[in-house]
Amino acid sequence: MNHRVRVYPHNDLLNLVHHQREIINNKKSEGIEDGVALDCLGCLISLAFSVEALVNFIGHKKINNWKERRPYMDKLNQVCIRAGLAFNKSKEPFNTLLQLKELRDSIAHGKPIEITTSVHSRAELRREMECPWDQNLTSEYVNNAYEIVKQFERDLFENCQITVGQTLTAVGCGV
Repeated sequence: MNHRVRVYPHNDLLNLVHHQREIINNKKSEGIEDGVALDCLGCLISLAFSVEALVNFIGHKKINNWKERRPYMDKLNQVCIRAGLAFNKSKEPFNTLLQLKELRDSIAHGKPIEITTSVHSRAELRREMECPWDQNLTSEYVNNAYEIVKQFERDLFENCQITVGQTLTAVGCGV
């Protein structure tokens, strides 16, 4: 018997983000600070991957000859055009989507940072050692970015006339 299998990674990634957010928010509500920045980093990386997977899903479903290996900005622009969303990188949701992409690229490409600095205190040294993404490693940023991505997802689905049921990983029998 033939089966039609549909695997849509954006759901798995968004489920991972949801799970990671719960850990972050539970730690915050319990006053636990240990490892929260690392939890936030993992969550934001997963969220960045989920956005690209979502864009690839929409492109696969709604754009002829979709090429998922094209540059991110090209794909994002093309999907936004198809969904009737005016892309403006200085406005939401695009500002946050691009911040997530930048964070993901910074981590993925791992460019070393080496500087020489003169400091007079431990606090100054800590500031000099901050990574470009450190300012985003808060539960507030994570929760806000998640809500922005989820709204972007809803807008894409609605504007492209895709139901939630059509987005789920599934198997159909007797195909």
